[in-house]
Amino acid sequence: MVEKMKKIHLLMATADTETLLADLQKIGVVHIETGAVADDSGVMDLGSRITALKKTNAELKSHAEGNGSDINKSENAELKITDVENLQLQTREIQSELARYAAESDRLQKDLVALAPWGRFDPSIMSRLEEAGVHITYHILPSKAFEAADFSDRHIEVIREDKARIYFIEICRSGMDEQADIPLFPEERLFKSGSDEVRRLIGGTDSAVKKLESRLTVLTLSRSIIVAEILSLESERERRLAALSLGNEVDGEVMCLTGFIPVSLVSGLESFLEKRNILPLITDSEQPDETPIKLKNGPVARLFEPITKIFGLPQYLEIDTTPFFAPFFAFFFGLCLADVGYGIIVTLSALAGFFLLKKKAQKSLAALGFILGLTTIVGGLFLNNLFGMKIDVLPNLPEGVASLLLFRDMNDAMAFSILLGVVQILIGFIMQVVNKWRQDGFTASLQPAGTFFLIIGTVVWAVGNMDSTFAIGPIPVGAWIVMLGNTSGIGLGLAAFGVLLILFFNNPRKKFWIRPLLGLWEMYGIASGVPGDILSYIRLFALALAGGLLGGAINLIALMIRGDDPGFFSWIFMLLVIIGGHSINFALAALGAFVHPLRLTFVEFYKAVGFNGGGIPYAPYGGKTS
Repeated sequence: MVEKMKKIHLLMATADTETLLADLQKIGVVHIETGAVADDSGVMDLGSRITALKKTNAELKSHAEGNGSDINKSENAELKITDVENLQLQTREIQSELARYAAESDRLQKDLVALAPWGRFDPSIMSRLEEAGVHITYHILPSKAFEAADFSDRHIEVIREDKARIYFIEICRSGMDEQADIPLFPEERLFKSGSDEVRRLIGGTDSAVKKLESRLTVLTLSRSIIVAEILSLESERERRLAALSLGNEVDGEVMCLTGFIPVSLVSGLESFLEKRNILPLITDSEQPDETPIKLKNGPVARLFEPITKIFGLPQYLEIDTTPFFAPFFAFFFGLCLADVGYGIIVTLSALAGFFLLKKKAQKSLAALGFILGLTTIVGGLFLNNLFGMKIDVLPNLPEGVASLLLFRDMNDAMAFSILLGVVQILIGFIMQVVNKWRQDGFTASLQPAGTFFLIIGTVVWAVGNMDSTFAIGPIPVGAWIVMLGNTSGIGLGLAAFGVLLILFFNNPRKKFWIRPLLGLWEMYGIASGVPGDILSYIRLFALALAGGLLGGAINLIALMIRGDDPGFFSWIFMLLVIIGGHSINFALAALGAFVHPLRLTFVEFYKAVGFNGGGIPYAPYGGKTS
């Protein structure tokens, strides 16, 4: 959910401004309304300085991680640099030199490759020949072009032939050969000193690079002073932004600070201000678009907040979608991967990561992976799949496990995917009704309510006309619908009611008699869009089917390699195919299992919700978020 915010105005004496801002920065709870002060030249200069330091820090960190064992920190403590400017300058110079040597090495490697077909030659002999007036040029022609060429009165020598090209030289003597100054074909520009010289230059370049990297490794010992400087500059920029945000009151004698604070932190701030004899003015925010967003969810839903932030935070009056799409996303992931074996791998890997990883963010991702692993096991049971094998054909299958194989039939699995789509989209329209009501009033909520009733009515009418025994796996959909009674009347009545709401309440700002015309266009959009959105959920079944079939094909290939009379190497190659094949299948299936539920969430579900997003993240002065 989106945590409620209060707008706060703090009036303070100009003389006390600096002290109060420093204290506010320490407690870090007020999101300051900065307006356009970020364009201040001082703020921009600090931002540029911070960006440059972060770049230097990233370069040193990357080098340190790649060369962590190259230098002993305790033995080289005296090599540390204490001047940030000097450290940054040296790092920049070394990186520039490394880039130059990298370009030089790349050029020399290309020269070496170009020289390879011509063999080794003595550069001194070539120089003496040039001085004597003997010129040698190098040429490459396709085989057919070479055979068709006229080499009369030319002195050529073929150096090498391959399937497609001929490498040859032409020898001319100045003053004696009439054709000497007339080029035969485009000449290959080669490094005239020979491949040995090129290798010597490459060796020199590599040696210089190693020396520079050694210097850079020493500089990584001083990376902590850059980190400290970045923190100091960020704190300074934050204070400057806060100071610039102050408004002058009473001819400059009083300053006013405006910001936002979560409701849960108001009491703590009031106690803090009371000790300093400052009386805050706290009101409800009247500008939802400018109110910062802080998400507040339970421990499980909170794990899915990084997925919410991929698209963007909700606006202040919008419902936080996280707790509503979280169970669907987890279950969709499990249905796409849908393999008990793969699910066990994901679960155990995530569990190990949770206990081995140190950072809180990494532990949260591991916990999310654990949930997705469990849903993959459930999806594999539902769809009867274990490492590409059908679970129900395994010998001595426990009866409890067999009872969990709910959707063994492909048609049931496909219908179940569509059912999930209908349920999630209906939930989306309920959320849109609430969002419209909160943002624009009751009348604005009637159009999405009409779409909801139209979908419900159509489903009731369609299923009611089927046999009452219609079921999707173990789900007796037909029996549930028939329990309503007159399904045709109820279904058509709900659909007609929904159509009326769409026709007459599609745009409350328009005149009443114009709305039916606009409503017809809305109806067209619903008729052409909603069914397509629902059918998009078939991808859940399709991805599971594709992964299962590919896994089964890998198993079949492995059995064919093993043969009927397997030897030692047959078993080895069989294991290699199984491990390699299932690793590739798992990687592809896991990628699809993440991307496609993401698409169903951000396209189909968010469209039903009418999600706008674009909320401003809650960024309290001082950097604390709780």
